[in-house]
Amino acid sequence: MSLRSLLRTRRHPRPATRYVDRHVIGTPEELGVLMELATERGLLVFASVPVPLPDDPTRFRRHLRLRTP
Repeated sequence: MSLRSLLRTRRHPRPATRYVDRHVIGTPEELGVLMELATERGLLVFASVPVPLPDDPTRFRRHLRLRTP
């Protein structure tokens, strides 16, 4: 690698990985399908523990951090 290409690389680094934070609400089955798809595609970075909604105990909320494609 030449000195010129090294300097160009240092001046213009690759873009950092970008993430999207989402709060999703659904039944355990719906959230399971969503988590499975995100994991298969390599997008899932973080998933919080399911938290039941106060007004509807059959639905849950999760915080997801997804990698942008």
